[in-house]
Amino acid sequence: MHDIHGTYKGCYDRLRWYCRAVKETNLGSVAECEIDIETNKFKRLFICLHACVVGFVTGCRLLIFLDGTHIKNKFKGCILLAVSKDANDDLFTIAYFVVDAENDINWEWFCYHLRSVLLSCQSIPFNEYTFFSDRHHGIIKAVNLLFTGSHYAYCLRHLVDNFVKVEHEQHIKNILESMPLARDFIVNYEPQSWANALFLGNRWGVINNNIAECWNNWVKAARYLPIVGMVDHIRVQIMNMMHQRRESTAMMVKELSPKKEKAIGSVYVESRKLRVHRSCNWRYLQINNLPCKHACAAIELKSMSFYDFCDKYFKIEMYRQSYRGIINLIPMFDINESYLDDGNEKESAGRGIKHVDTSEKSYAFE
Repeated sequence: MHDIHGTYKGCYDRLRWYCRAVKETNLGSVAECEIDIETNKFKRLFICLHACVVGFVTGCRLLIFLDGTHIKNKFKGCILLAVSKDANDDLFTIAYFVVDAENDINWEWFCYHLRSVLLSCQSIPFNEYTFFSDRHHGIIKAVNLLFTGSHYAYCLRHLVDNFVKVEHEQHIKNILESMPLARDFIVNYEPQSWANALFLGNRWGVINNNIAECWNNWVKAARYLPIVGMVDHIRVQIMNMMHQRRESTAMMVKELSPKKEKAIGSVYVESRKLRVHRSCNWRYLQINNLPCKHACAAIELKSMSFYDFCDKYFKIEMYRQSYRGIINLIPMFDINESYLDDGNEKESAGRGIKHVDTSEKSYAFE
């Protein structure tokens, strides 16, 4: 393990080299390492590959799922992550952030870097973004501070079906009549962040943060490795996933991604059982951005195409766009020692990583 990945402590000496190697081999990528000025120990490392952020802003829905997972190696710490869903509802990695602990200031730094890379690729108004997470105070604070105007949705693992089947206010009234003490609970938990009837943004029918949990399990093996081996193992996983999906999407000929094509096919079969008499409720179209069976029946009667009523983010072209970027290999067998001997760097105590004056790049939060 030491021969392949290096020692747990010695790897911190290679962080400065690794960050530069990422930026040199994958132009446009961001790799920033920071240490604690007082203790001279590692504090945080931000990685965002250019192919990932471009694939997200050009091919994925503007959904960003934020979460954290614990590192299992000797020095512990956490990985903070930002992921999304592609046109096929599959996991898509945007960026990840290795930190000493999951706290408010680290979430602010992560969101600051995330905001910077998103703005560098495409100027999309923040009011078109929807963020998902649990109710971690640091995430809520950071999103409100750095993504002003964006929409924030809480993860709902056990959403009661009745909340989307009846009028919201009437349902709340029924609850309060039977349980008056529930009023404070409902108000304090900000229903505009979890009730479809009050949510102002677009979340494409997504009601939970499960995709972030999938990422945590996906990188489980990497979380036991020394830090350089860990972050590069994740990079290789992303590289392989993007390559495999790029190859598979090139062979697809239908208009929608496979899962959405199957979904619209099932809805169409159901619509064949209906007779059209008058306009119906298009609520399903509004929530999941696909025509419901009633809409399909009306569309067919008008001799129109179902695909014209499907969200653009489900189209096969958007699916391909997400994976057009290429992630290059990083040669690990021949580390240039000059990266460890920069005149602006000095040996630090603790875990032996280099200290760099980053005062010109500092960011102050009010």
